[in-house]
This record gives sequence, structure tokens and C-alpha cells, in this order.
Amino acid sequence: MLTMRSILTLISVVLLTTMSTSRALAADWIDLSKAEIVMPDDGTVVKTARRVLTEEVAKRTGIELAHGTSLGKSKAPVIVLCRADKAPAELREFVAAMKVPQQAEGFAIAVNQQGATPIVVLAGYDEPGVLFAVGRFMLQLKMKPQTIEFPADYRIATAPRYPHRGHQIGFRNLAHCYDAWTAETYEQYMRELAVFGANAFETTSFSLEGLDGPHAKLTGPEMAAAWSRICQEYGFDFWLFGSAMGGAGKSEAQELAAIESQLERLRVIPHLDHIYLTGGDGGSSHRRPDLMFQQTGRFAEQARKIHPGLGVWVSNQGFGPELNNWFFDYLQQQQPEWVTGVVYGAWSRILLDEQRARVPSRYPIRRYADIGHCLRAQYPVPGWDRALAQTLGREPFAPRPKGHARIHNLFDEYADGFVTYSDGVGDDINKFTWTALGWDPDRDVNEIMLDYSRFFFGWDIAEQVRDGLFMLEENFSGSLADNDGVEKTFALWKSLEDNADDALLANWRFQECLLRAYYDQYTRLRLIKANESETRALAALRKAPQIGVEPAIKKARAILAESDQDATTDALRTRIVELGQQLFESIGAQLDVENYQARNAERGAVLDFLDTPLNDKLWIEDELDAILAGRFTATMPEEPGQGDVRLARLARITDWEDAGPGGFYDDLGCTWKQPHLLKPKSLWDDPGGVTTPREAHAMYNAEHHRLSWLDVEEALFAAPLTMHYEKLDPKANYRIRVTYLGRYNATIRLVADDKYEIHGPYGHTLKGARYTAGYSDSAAVARPTDDGKLPEVTPLEFVIPREATQDGVLDLTWQRITGRGAQVAEIWLIKE
Repeated sequence: MLTMRSILTLISVVLLTTMSTSRALAADWIDLSKAEIVMPDDGTVVKTARRVLTEEVAKRTGIELAHGTSLGKSKAPVIVLCRADKAPAELREFVAAMKVPQQAEGFAIAVNQQGATPIVVLAGYDEPGVLFAVGRFMLQLKMKPQTIEFPADYRIATAPRYPHRGHQIGFRNLAHCYDAWTAETYEQYMRELAVFGANAFETTSFSLEGLDGPHAKLTGPEMAAAWSRICQEYGFDFWLFGSAMGGAGKSEAQELAAIESQLERLRVIPHLDHIYLTGGDGGSSHRRPDLMFQQTGRFAEQARKIHPGLGVWVSNQGFGPELNNWFFDYLQQQQPEWVTGVVYGAWSRILLDEQRARVPSRYPIRRYADIGHCLRAQYPVPGWDRALAQTLGREPFAPRPKGHARIHNLFDEYADGFVTYSDGVGDDINKFTWTALGWDPDRDVNEIMLDYSRFFFGWDIAEQVRDGLFMLEENFSGSLADNDGVEKTFALWKSLEDNADDALLANWRFQECLLRAYYDQYTRLRLIKANESETRALAALRKAPQIGVEPAIKKARAILAESDQDATTDALRTRIVELGQQLFESIGAQLDVENYQARNAERGAVLDFLDTPLNDKLWIEDELDAILAGRFTATMPEEPGQGDVRLARLARITDWEDAGPGGFYDDLGCTWKQPHLLKPKSLWDDPGGVTTPREAHAMYNAEHHRLSWLDVEEALFAAPLTMHYEKLDPKANYRIRVTYLGRYNATIRLVADDKYEIHGPYGHTLKGARYTAGYSDSAAVARPTDDGKLPEVTPLEFVIPREATQDGVLDLTWQRITGRGAQVAEIWLIKE
């Protein structure tokens, strides 16, 4: 039985008649350096397509292609841009044979060599089809200074698989570069994405007065008007992102004010195609979907008086099981006419296939995928080394073509496309990957990246650049200290840098790649040295029983004070800072808070973390201070015992991960140190972690926490977090020691073997406060002690009933009671 994907693939085979041997073989090339662009069609978008072709070719070659309106008797090659139904009389039969797909945005490209000079025909089913034909045509052009060549045997007829292929690139201070852009910068970026098939762009809700942030050159209304003009000229769909109305507890006057506030923004936009009103994000969501539908429906009626035919889209982001049931039941039973479609985005608590099954078929689903964040995100980097998580952070330049190709294709058939979430150009590669796959999800990502590299870096180095982009993605894999591919990646990009001309060095995409290659190499070298110094410092502390506590501490402090940088890393650091300045000048990238005024350290400010400690130096030093002062911390022994208690505390520092004979330790935030963790699915099959646990990283902080406390394993929503142990001693008693941390401030319950409660609902926060609470989606609040301080992070210990281990096997399962999900940092299973 054929699946929907199989049927769509068969259709694609009919539509796509691609002869791509020109890429692999030495095919004949047509010299188009003296070609004339002929455009018998005078439509607005066709004119834009001609302008795009003329300007982009001129940038790359220095050649200004001539324009014409008829074929005439030119002795030079001709490039014809036309709608299929408006083809010149001389080419009507040829265009008919090109079999332009009878579908919106479809196009065909072929070379007519029947005359004295070749005619390259770019025929679209409609005007946008002509624009996308120009985009595909340029991806096949071999463009160099004073050279334009096109493969003589190239032929294609294609139409997009999905109607919505767009990106949210909102003009706001929160983004790490967009707020510095002009309308011209936006148009260039939107144009480049259209070359690969993008047809939609979304801006966010904006202030009606003043400039948003220190870098803004236009007000929100001014930029929205510019966007509207750009989208009309290019035939793009223009979307606006906002929040749904109808919050619980609001008065009628407040609801009307919320509706009017949204309408005011619509009035300053000349033309708008769609508005997306989210039901929530992260820990927030509407408490009353019935009120959301009621008030948003009232808004839709008024909004369409301003923009007739406006698409109004809603979402269930952040909705728990009960709210989801209400949301889907309402759509199924009421089927409101004013709802255009439903959006599936971050913090949706079900997978997309279930969402499609529960939404009536009359409503299309648009994906709102977070492709710009590496952590604290819908699709975080799986198994990321904490050294990179604590330095590159949430919004670095992060090409993940293979990963995002997988994310796009995993559930693409259940939606009608996407408008992704983005807050800068760190996800540039990911945008182009999604765009190309939105047109054809069967395309090879290697081919997409080669097109990208040729178009933005030139044909001469395209294959090296493509390989380098994949290598940057591989830098994120596994232990950074053990990943010798980082050095190879650096060598490749350094070689390209050494041989680059001024134009390439000024290319912001090249600057981004260089910064990442330098940054990864710099961080890895620092990490290796930091690990080595920590090992020596701990060895010095282990000598305390022989040489005394104070001498051992003094020796360890001297070792920890050693720098993890040297002449090699100093040179790398200098170049990273230079590239940061160049990126600010070229693209407005704000890579630190002080100099470039990034909104905050989380928003792409990677330069602020160049000196972040990469080992447990700060925690060790704080513990040593506490030991000498007699201050309570996590290293306090369970029982003081005899002799110098300081020795016991030092032993706890040096052997933190030692669970004793017959015991086990798991650092749950570290992929390669969690052997007992069960994952029902890999993140390759559930990249959002909706049904399977995933690693989560906190921002680096000044609390002198252990690095193992800065990341956790988390099971979102109702998914369990389970540890599995085998080959236990059936005659022994066991207990666990566990560190509870996490930004969700959740309460969780721990059960052994699904029947023995180890503890009831404990709350935990990043500060370690504990409490009990009833069922709620809301996070609880840490309660300070009498002196006003929040409790120290302290691992808790619980006894495991003998009945749970007498068969030699143990399962421990954490169940979320409140908050977004269960989070656990580390666990010891200790044999008594």
C-alpha cells in the first residue's frame, strides 16, 4: 500500500524532469556574458525577477546584462523570462513542450538551441513561478568576474511540495542583528532566501512609537510598511506574529483594548496576508481556550475590514492535556469559518502527526519551528558538550544542515509548510536548508549545501566550503576534548582565509564561518588545558592526609590559578574579537553586551564568554574556602566521624563522582556519562524531546556551581525520566544520592519499579529549595531561609526498599507533578 509520502514522491517524479549530468560530467556550457534578458511579460513580480537576475549577476561578475522586450534578431544568447501563457509567439510550441507544472509557483527551465544563438527559457506557471525560475537558474550559473556560463543540457520542470515556505525575521531589539538592518538589508536577505524557494516572511508585533533599541534606524511602523512593499513586489506572503486574545480574568474593556491594540498595528501596514496569534510560548499559555476563540474571532471580523481576505491562524502552544482537548474539540465541533489554519510550534505537547489527526482536515497546519536556538529550545543540539553550551550559548552561528534536514523531513507530510522562528543570522544555513526542502523534501542536503556554497562563496571554493559547513556541524558532536575533527575544521577554514581575496574576507557569511572555526579551536584547546590542570589540582588535594590540609589546599590553589591560555590561544582570541567587530560592521551582529549592545548575554553575545571557566575551578575554590571557614556546603559528610572533618570534605571534592564499591554514578547532563538512562526514542526520531528525555543547559552563572549542575536531563510535560540498573547485589541494601536542579522549578515524584515510592512530590529550583505542591502547570517559588538566602545546592539521599533490588534489577522513574517537566542533574546509586 502506498503511503502519502510515496504518492507525493511519484508525483514529483512526473513533475521533476531534471537532467543534472552537467553537475557531474564535463557538459557543454553556454557563454551568457553578452546575453540579453527578454521579458515580454510586464507583471510586477516578473519585473522584480528581471531586476533580481540583473543585480545579482552584476554583483558576482561585474556584467550588466542588457534588457529587451522581444526576441528580435540578436546575435547574442537570450534569456527569456515569461509566464507560460505569455510566451513569445516564436517560443509557444517550445514552452508547451517544457511542460510547466500547472500549479502555483511552478516553473520550467530549458535551452532552445534551434536558432543561430541559444535561448534560455525561464517559464513560470504564474508570476511567482518566474521569480523562482530565476532563482533556480542562478544556482546553475557559473559566475566569476566577467564570466557567466550555463550548462547547455540543463532542463527542469518543478513545482513546490508545500505552499508555505517562510521565515520569521522580525525587526526587534531582541534579535542579535535584525534590529540593525535597513529595509534594503531585509530585501537582500529575503531575495536570497527566495532564490532557494522562500515565499513568505513574518515580522513580530511592534511598538507604534519610537525606535526599538539602540541600533534601529526605522520605527516599527516604518519597517512594516517597507516589508509590505517588498512582499508585494516579490509576490511574497507577508505575515504578522502576535498573541491571541481572550485571557482568563480580563474585563470586557480590557479585551476590547487588546483587540484595538492589534488592529492599530494592522492599520499601519499597507498590505498584509496573514496574522498568526499564538496561544502561548514556553511556560505561558491561555488558561481559557474558549475565551481565546471568542475574542480572537471578534478580532478576525474587524481585522478583515482592514485587510480583506486576511488569513487568521491560531495555535495551542503550551496547552496541557485538558486545554488541548478543549482546543481540538472546539475546532472539530464548531469548525469556525474565521479560522484559516492552525500553527504547530515550540512547547506543543504532542507530536505533529497527532496534531494533524486531531485538527479537522479543512484547516491547514503551518509549522513554526525554532531553527535558531541551540539550547533552551524546541530543537536543541543533541548531546552538546557543556564547554560549548556555556560559551557559544543559545544563539551562535550554528550550521546544522543534516540535523535540520532530518527535523524538516521527519513530519513534513503532516503540515502545509512552515514559517520558522529566527532571531538573527546564526541559523542562516538552517533557513536555507528548510527553504529548499520545503520546495522538495526529497532533495539531497549535500546538493543543497553545494548550491548554497556556490551562490554565496563562488564556484572555485564551493566544494571546500560545503565540506567545511558539514564539519562545523560535526564540531558539535560528542566530547569536545576528544573531537579531533575540530582541529581539521579549523585547518580547512584557515586555509580558505589565507587564500581569500578582499571580497571574500568582507563576506559576512565567510566571517561567520571563520568565527566559529576559530572559536571552536580556541575553546577546545582551553578545555584540554583546563581539564589537565584540574586533574593535577585534585591530585594535590588527595595528598592532604600526608602533608596536611592547608599545604594541600595551597598547592591546589596554585595549580588552579594557572591560566588555560597561552600564545596559541591568545592569537586565536585576538582574531575572534576582530571577527566580532567585522560582523558588527557588515551585518549588525551584536556579539557582546558592552561594545555592541546585544540585548543580553543570551542573545548571541558569544564574545562575552571567551574567558568562561571550562573546568570546576570556581566550585573547587569555593569549597576550599568553605572547608577552611567551616561553612556548610554540599561537601559536608553525612556523619562527622572521628578526626579532621576537613579531610572528609576534601575527599568529597576529589572523589565527587565515586559511588563506592558496587555503586554507579551518572552525570545526566552529559550524554557520554549517563549509561543508565533510558530513552524510548533517540533525539533523531523525536528531536523536540516531546516523548523522550533530552539534555538541557543553564546559562553560566556566578554561583560557583559544579559544571555537572549546569546541565540536566529533562523529560518534558508528562514524559517520564527513567534510570535502569542491572547486576545489582540482591542481598545488599542500596540508597541513592540525587542532585535536583532545573529552570522549570518543577515538583517531581520518584518511584522504583513502578510501585515503590522513594519520595513524594519534591520541588526543586536552581537554588535547591524543596517543598510539596498540588498538581499545576505553574512553577513554584523557592523560599528563602531565615537569613534571607536561598538554600545551597545539596544532593539529597533516599533509601531504596530491598524489595526493589532483590531481583538484581532496578528502575527509577521520575514523574512530573508541576512545571514543564522533570529535571535531574546527577545521581549516585550507592551500595551500603
